[in-house]
Amino acid sequence: MSWYNQPLNAIAALKNIPKLFNKDQLTQSQTENRSMTAYGAEFEHPAIGLTPLKVHALLTQAEAGNMNAMLALFEDMEERDLHLLAEMSKRKRTVAKLDWSIKAPKNADANEQKYTEVISELMGIIENFEDIITDSLDAIGKGFSCHELHWVREGNVWLINDMQWHVPQRFIIDPFNQRELLLAGNGLGDDEPLWENAWLVHTHKAKSGYLVRGGLHRALVWSYVFKNYSVRDLAEFLEIYGLPLRLGTYPAGATDGEKLTLLRAVMEIGHRAAGIIPQGMMIDFKEAAKGSSDPFMDMIKWCEMSQSKAILGGTLTSQADGKSSTNALGKVHEETRLEIRDSDAKQLAASLSRDVIGALMRINYPNVSPRRYPKFVFDLAETEDIGVYSEALPKLVGIGMQIPAPWAHKRLGIPMVSGDEPVLAVPQTTNPTTQAPLTAQLPAVAMLNQNPTDSAIPAETTAESQRMALETGLDDVLSNDMLGQIGQRLTAGMVEKLQGFDSFEEALGYLSDNVPDNPELLASLTQMIAISTAMGIDDQLTARGSNA
Repeated sequence: MSWYNQPLNAIAALKNIPKLFNKDQLTQSQTENRSMTAYGAEFEHPAIGLTPLKVHALLTQAEAGNMNAMLALFEDMEERDLHLLAEMSKRKRTVAKLDWSIKAPKNADANEQKYTEVISELMGIIENFEDIITDSLDAIGKGFSCHELHWVREGNVWLINDMQWHVPQRFIIDPFNQRELLLAGNGLGDDEPLWENAWLVHTHKAKSGYLVRGGLHRALVWSYVFKNYSVRDLAEFLEIYGLPLRLGTYPAGATDGEKLTLLRAVMEIGHRAAGIIPQGMMIDFKEAAKGSSDPFMDMIKWCEMSQSKAILGGTLTSQADGKSSTNALGKVHEETRLEIRDSDAKQLAASLSRDVIGALMRINYPNVSPRRYPKFVFDLAETEDIGVYSEALPKLVGIGMQIPAPWAHKRLGIPMVSGDEPVLAVPQTTNPTTQAPLTAQLPAVAMLNQNPTDSAIPAETTAESQRMALETGLDDVLSNDMLGQIGQRLTAGMVEKLQGFDSFEEALGYLSDNVPDNPELLASLTQMIAISTAMGIDDQLTARGSNA
């Protein structure tokens, strides 16, 4: 017995059933001792013999309060239509694979930050949470999805160790509030409100309207029916026109037994490609009449494209044909699909925040205002092309633009380093000329860093001392036996190349790339170039000292 034919006093009595609010009752299950004798329609299959008239009757019956047959039909639709199943699975998986976190309230103090961390840990220990997200998204098609919370107590903390999904046929619409659900009883007027802090109820608004009309399958059911008709007609077409006609001919005076033998051979030879017939008889294969399956396929294609538009917002992400589909249109459709994903994620996050996080807070932190509860959030940020940013960011920073490091990490999807966490770094070269500053390798060159105006020694004396030191350093390098190998190591082209460089850094880089692995030789060459460069600068120092 459904609510619409119950006595009025029985309906009124539903409002007097107390909700679960006592912590001692948290370990109880509302569905533990309740059967589905009168509401076992999930085992029915209304899709068998489905007609538009039957669909209309099921939808109208659901609006009157009995949703069982309609919900059972929605289950059959996903089982029988592979395209519908694939598109719905895509939409669910785009949300299920998202990372999630628990966000503290705005301008949270130390205490709020602490209980946010606790709630995050309690959410993290719920088993099979990805499955819970996927089952909750069943509401996209059916309008709602319900999980029963199972509580356990560890010390002073109440936590949720399991969330059990229930088939939608276990629930009916509240006759007084078409936006609320009741747990179905046995048909004797014992339907009851859902216990407080005991259920995750996710209602999805695929379109505006009452709960029973909010599911996407209400719109998809018509394309499913029309597609079924076309598939059935296509099967009949192939049966008639797909196989050649096999016609047997028997001579006059053939007995009934001979005729039966010929008939059996005609029926079996098409499948087995072999057979025997009496002498004097023959089998003729007639070409099937001309026909076209295009109308049936066009209808099937239209139905599937309509389903893709309703589920994913477009067709190019699932049915690109290479003709009308372009890269630009594909990006537009992909953006639309992401917008749908974000909407689904935000709706589910609101339900999880209200029914799961809210329950954990009400039980464990009863004195906290609901306005200061943490929130469940999905990470909807899209990472940027790291190749593009690796070129753009150094240039932008180079012209003086101030870019916050956390912003760059978020855009690129690279987490910030915490604590002593190991990080990637550019490998350091083993070239001895780059392991220490140039002044540490060449004491003579270090004198060039001295400012004559800051020294008590006259500029002329300083310049002369620098020149002498440089000449001494050059003599030391030239006396090195390693330089005897220069002629063997450097070709004429390499020498000419070195003479054309304008700076010591360019020459050093060229030597590092072209001189064979010989650290001592490379160090000697480096010192020669550095001293020669410094002696050229010495003339400028002398001139600066004379003008001082």
